[in-house]
Amino acid sequence: MWLLEASVRKTIEQAEKAGFMPSAEQQHQFEARVSAECGVGSRILTMAGRSAEVSIKGVITKAPSFLAMIFGGGNTTYPEIIAALAEADRDDSVEDITLAIDSPGGHFDGLFDALAAIQSTNKPVKAVISNLGASAAYALASQADEIIASNRATRVGSVGVVATFYNDENEISITSTNAPKKRPDITTEEGKAMVREELDAMHEIFVDAIAEGRNSTVEKINAEFGQGATLLADEALKRGMIDAVAERPLKVVKSTTSTTTARSGGNKPEAGYMDLKTLKAQHPDVYTAAVQEGVDQERDRVTAHLIMGEKSGAMATASDAIKNGTGMTATLQATYLTAGMNRSDVQTRQEEDASASAADNATASDTGADASDSVASLVESRLGVTAE
Repeated sequence: MWLLEASVRKTIEQAEKAGFMPSAEQQHQFEARVSAECGVGSRILTMAGRSAEVSIKGVITKAPSFLAMIFGGGNTTYPEIIAALAEADRDDSVEDITLAIDSPGGHFDGLFDALAAIQSTNKPVKAVISNLGASAAYALASQADEIIASNRATRVGSVGVVATFYNDENEISITSTNAPKKRPDITTEEGKAMVREELDAMHEIFVDAIAEGRNSTVEKINAEFGQGATLLADEALKRGMIDAVAERPLKVVKSTTSTTTARSGGNKPEAGYMDLKTLKAQHPDVYTAAVQEGVDQERDRVTAHLIMGEKSGAMATASDAIKNGTGMTATLQATYLTAGMNRSDVQTRQEEDASASAADNATASDTGADASDSVASLVESRLGVTAE
């Protein structure tokens, strides 16, 4: 069951339906890397002075999801959030914790363990939402002592539970006599009512948790918190969904007198630029961590394009994106999805003509191999790893 903003949920479901799934080996490698990063210090926890920040970005899942990372603007797991909170709470040097949230939501499974972790934290917790804090992400924010929207364009809400079904006319399910709700027929009103009954029960405990966190009532949440929609920060503030909207930056006003700063060569010689060479010499551990983070991000970018290119048959597009350093933009996602759907249509037609299918598959195999070899060589040269 999803607690996820609609547009992101549809994108992920379309990708799944079109066959854009990482291989078992790729998913395993992604999970292993996330686990390794968490073992040496949570990848979502940073310390600044006496404050700790827990970064909750992208789709939130119980286990690492490469698909969510590609299509959901990133991927954070509930166990990571729980571990980061525990680490910050144990650290005597930390006085307060900030949840830095930019997420469309995530899975129902695992959410309530994370909510309990926030509730049991002994130190003050503040949630700062940038861009989007929807559904499961908003539920996490609701458990903080204070919720702040980073600007007036921030969207919050999407309070509700949704389940999506695909109707296959060739599939017939028959349940035992005393278990009619085990496989409801969603093509009938009776079947939809059965599904809605389960969703309503989940919605009730979901909203109850938000009401408790916001010191409100279930009735108020259901009536005034958007009824499943997201609201802009100002409106959310009026309805009590958040506590503050960060003020806009001060306007730049030029001074009539000359101002001397460290950047313009003032009287603070100890202040200067920190280039990579200086960083490596003075803070080798920070330099190493920064380099590793860059390598990991590049690996994710390249692997994402390889998966999308392979599954959609658009290896030329993937190769160009890798060479140009292009991220997984919405435009490229649409290009891959369209190519994948077109490829699926072609394969369906080919199955109806066995002789044409054999000829076309042979051609496609040769072309795909050449493109894959080219991309594999590029990956090996850029990252020093062997592409699967």
